[in-house]
Amino acid sequence: MQLCIAWIGCGMKALTFIVRFLTAQYKDHMQKMTRRTYLIPPPSAVAGMFGAILGLEMEELYKVSDEILAGAELRFLGGRIITLARTFKMHCSVSELVRLLKRYYAGERSEYVINKMQKLLTIKESEELYMPEYKFAIASSNEALVGEGMKRLKEHDVEYDIFGGNDYHFIEFIGDPKPAELKKSSEGCGYCRREDFERIEAETFNVVWEMRGIGGELTPLVMPVTFLANVKEDFIQVYGAKIRLKSEREVVNDGESKIFVHKVKPFLTLRI
Repeated sequence: MQLCIAWIGCGMKALTFIVRFLTAQYKDHMQKMTRRTYLIPPPSAVAGMFGAILGLEMEELYKVSDEILAGAELRFLGGRIITLARTFKMHCSVSELVRLLKRYYAGERSEYVINKMQKLLTIKESEELYMPEYKFAIASSNEALVGEGMKRLKEHDVEYDIFGGNDYHFIEFIGDPKPAELKKSSEGCGYCRREDFERIEAETFNVVWEMRGIGGELTPLVMPVTFLANVKEDFIQVYGAKIRLKSEREVVNDGESKIFVHKVKPFLTLRI
């Protein structure tokens, strides 16, 4: 099979590929009592999935992360799923717990029942994305890394299983790799640092702090997020519209999309 990858200025090579999940969750670590999700996976998650395609262990990925830029564009979102669960402090036997809950839900509000119920942990919400489809973008000065990724994606030869955040969020499709170029642009898709953000290319849009009320229609959405690890900065994630920056930043351009990409290593939390 002939491998076709575009040469990039300054020794950089790049590619894009499509990934679609049945459900996905990229946990917002600023939330403690709930499991909120980012709209778009951070560069560390994108690079991690690319590493899974190549068969890189976590330590190997960390070592080459200085050579990688990564980003993503959300192309479609079917909606959101919320799961409610209560985690119990097992300060009593299971049978006693069942009797307590029966008394409470039967309407009893005695001091004993209220006191015992207050010792239970709060209800937790777990938020998931339904049917998200992404275009992932990778750029690297490591020619072999990008070349091997392109080859494996074309041949559907993925080394490790890929999941949408956790191992119960299954992949539905991965493929359609395209050679790309690393360029500078003030316009692109995906997400950017808040300090670089100027506007989005849409007449109307919705600013959301969580995923409530989001449906499958392509309504432009703007979601402010904070990435931790060694970044600790505010970012703007956008779905359904292009982002306009105050100045030019790195994008991966495959001829169809321009996706903002970011250095991967600051987003990783692994320490060797």
